[in-house]
Amino acid sequence: MSSATFSPSKVMQLSMALLLAIFLCIPTAHAADKPFVIFANPGAQDDAFFKLMTSFMQAAADDLGFEMAVYYGDRNHVLIDENVQTIFKRERLPDYLVGMNARGSGVAMLEKAEARRVPTIFINQSFLGDDRDKMGTPGQKYKQWLFEYLPDDTHSGYILAKTLIEKALADGLAGKDGIVNVIGVSGHETSAASILREEGLKRAISEFPNAKLHQVVHAGWKQDRARELTKGLLNRYPEVTVVWSASDKMAMGIAEGIREVKKTPGVDVLTGGVDWANFALDMVEDGDFTVTVGGHFMDGAWGLVMLYDQIHGVDVPQVSNSHFSLLTAENVGRYRKNFGNNNWSKIDFRKFSKHLNPELKEYTFGLEPLLDQVDSQ
Repeated sequence: MSSATFSPSKVMQLSMALLLAIFLCIPTAHAADKPFVIFANPGAQDDAFFKLMTSFMQAAADDLGFEMAVYYGDRNHVLIDENVQTIFKRERLPDYLVGMNARGSGVAMLEKAEARRVPTIFINQSFLGDDRDKMGTPGQKYKQWLFEYLPDDTHSGYILAKTLIEKALADGLAGKDGIVNVIGVSGHETSAASILREEGLKRAISEFPNAKLHQVVHAGWKQDRARELTKGLLNRYPEVTVVWSASDKMAMGIAEGIREVKKTPGVDVLTGGVDWANFALDMVEDGDFTVTVGGHFMDGAWGLVMLYDQIHGVDVPQVSNSHFSLLTAENVGRYRKNFGNNNWSKIDFRKFSKHLNPELKEYTFGLEPLLDQVDSQ
């Protein structure tokens, strides 16, 4: 029998092939060690709000040992729906899905999660009215729906309106009859966030006998649309000195509209919005915005903390709400000093986990605990 001979190059090729075969047979560290989470993000990568939410969430995922991938919907209902389909067609399904009922996509998301047995949590937006009656609450009809952690959007609209009206009264911006005249610019008519924030606005108006709401219009979360609507409304109601906005992005358009009718934002007409967008912090410091309401961009990260705890056997409420905070000229500097560059690495998210801190009886999510943690370093 003749013996086989191999050239040095042939030996090298066989060695490389053997190494590759061994590598492919070994489970990768992320597959073996880290739960895989997909975030179905309805916004765009450069979206003022969802960019913050995603970066904050990624920092929490890193601390808690999750592998996270993000599907962006660009605030486009067609792409949002397509992403739901794409996620559940993946060869490697997520171990957990973080989603929301953006533009009505929540029904399909929960139905597919149930069919494919993918545990799912909702943040930011869920179901209202008849849809809530149909879908129920987490774990009721859909067993893979673990819990939802949602912002108290009614409260955000309320504290925004209350702050603007009180500042207008303090600055002498009521009319000769003592009335502060208000208009509102909201997002989509069918958006849960829009609907609930408007309810908060109207609740605040009902508590101020010296405030009058003339009209609420919908700008679809768009800056340019908000600008044009504001110009028209200020020409129709020249006595208005407060323009309430359901988002910072639209409030920026409102400030532009105020200038285009030859008035000064923060002086002649007060405005502010919701989100704590980075540009909004500048506008608060510059005086163009009276206030920005926010903190809810953190909800995705807090949802991951609760998911981590649930995985480790901690009872987590199936329905709970986050709380909004105000950033004004008085406190925006402290926030920017610590987080102005969105450097979330200063935060130890593990300190918010009940599993890792058994002495915690209640979750301590929010702005002040974050600032206190960073200040103590």
